Amino acid sequence: MSISNSEGYQVSRTDTVDLMQIIPLILATALLTVGLSMFLSGTTDGMELIQPVIVVFGGTLVALLASFSLSQLGLAMQMAVNRGIRGASTSDEMIRALMKICDISRRDGLLGVAEVRTNSEPLDNVCQLIADAADEQSIQAGLTRHREAEKAYHRLHADVFMFTAIYAVLIGSLGSVIRGVSAESVSAANAGGALSNAVLHSLGTTMLPAVCGVCLALLMAILLGRLRAAHQRELMLVDVAYRGASIILEDNNVQRLRARLLDALPRGAR
Repeated sequence: MSISNSEGYQVSRTDTVDLMQIIPLILATALLTVGLSMFLSGTTDGMELIQPVIVVFGGTLVALLASFSLSQLGLAMQMAVNRGIRGASTSDEMIRALMKICDISRRDGLLGVAEVRTNSEPLDNVCQLIADAADEQSIQAGLTRHREAEKAYHRLHADVFMFTAIYAVLIGSLGSVIRGVSAESVSAANAGGALSNAVLHSLGTTMLPAVCGVCLALLMAILLGRLRAAHQRELMLVDVAYRGASIILEDNNVQRLRARLLDALPRGAR
């Protein structure tokens, strides 16, 4: 989150993501999936996981491309980096930004707030409402619209990771079924005699694709949990921003603003 006016008030946060931030995330996911698969399956030879990983990741990617547009996948990756890894903005950041807006309104008047520029949509809306001396009804309407927009944004892009988990499990299970059928064919061909070590080894690695898919799904579940927590914090910060606008229009005292906003925060979020 950043906020600035002609005098340079600023709190920085980067909301854009480039390719060099996404590639390490994908590589880390692949390496964690391989490590979890080796641990859960008891496999010591990493080379045995190359084929299952290619099948699970490749099949999941193809399924995602068939289900979602490239732009939606890109935005989902951006949300994963911004919220799943970095986390959402903190309440302290939002309160500090509102205190600076309040200070601007005291010194430069409401029109001074209109000159404030931020990269936070809630703060942009709040500054516009303050500059327009909006009434309480307009502030509540803006709050409702922004909360609904935030919920829609989260649902739209979180679905990408939910379907990633589903596809990974299904494709991994399909790969294990195919391996199992192949192993059964080899066993039938060797019926009546002792099974060779190669056959036994093949039977032991039948479940590797399913294990790989489950491990990828587990990582997606962890990411979804972090995204949900960040989403709840964002909703809380939206409430703080619009409540701050109402307080500033009512009483633009910086210290009283901070005290009232802290009182409005739920326990554990201060």
